[in-house]
Amino acid sequence: MTPYLEIFLKKESVFLLPQKAIFRPLYKQLILGDIHLGKATHFRKQGIPMPAQSHLKDIDLIHHLINSWNIETVMILGDLFHSEYNREWLWFQSLLMAYPKVQFILVEGNHDILPLASYEIQNLIKLSHIEEMDLIFSHHPLVNPKKLNICGHVHPGIKVHGNARQSVKLPCFYKSSTHLILPAFGDLTGLKLLEHEENSEYYLITGNRVLKL
Repeated sequence: MTPYLEIFLKKESVFLLPQKAIFRPLYKQLILGDIHLGKATHFRKQGIPMPAQSHLKDIDLIHHLINSWNIETVMILGDLFHSEYNREWLWFQSLLMAYPKVQFILVEGNHDILPLASYEIQNLIKLSHIEEMDLIFSHHPLVNPKKLNICGHVHPGIKVHGNARQSVKLPCFYKSSTHLILPAFGDLTGLKLLEHEENSEYYLITGNRVLKL
C-alpha cells in the first residue's frame, strides 16, 4: 500500500503525503506550509526550553522530499520563518543554494516579516497569492473564494476516539467545497482541533500513512 493518498482537484491528480505536504505530479511541484523556522530559537530567547536542532529536522525533510519526488518547484504557503532573523535563516539559504534549478515560491504569511532584502535569493519568489485557472493559493483561508482555495495558517488537526474511550490528536488535511487546508509542516507547530463537519473531508496523518476519515 502506498504511503500517500491520491485525490483529485478539478480532475487533477494530487498526492497527499504523510510528511504533511502535497505533491502535484503534473507540475513536479511540492506544496507545504507553516514551517515556522526559527520558532525554537524565538522561544529559547524567552526562557522556554525547546529542542536546539529542531529546525534541522524540517530542513532535512524538505531535502528528502525534493530528491524523492524529483521536484522542480516548491510552493510554501506562508509562515516560512517565525518572526525575527536568526541562524535558521542561513540553513534555509543553504537549502536553496543546494537546488539552484528548483524554483521556490513563498506565499506570504503573517509571520514572514523579515526585511525584503532577506528574500532576495535567485531561486526564491515572494508573492501575496497565486491564482491558477481552477485554484487559488494563499496563506490565510480566503472568505468565499471563487476557486478552490489551497491554504495553510490553521494547523488543522482532529481528535479520533477509539472503542475503549481512548483518543488521539492527529494532524490532517481538511477539504471542503471551497478550501483545502494543509497541516503545518514544521516539527514544532501545534494543532487546532477541528469539529467534524458532515460535508467536509478529513485526511488523517497516522505515522507514515495518510488515511481518509
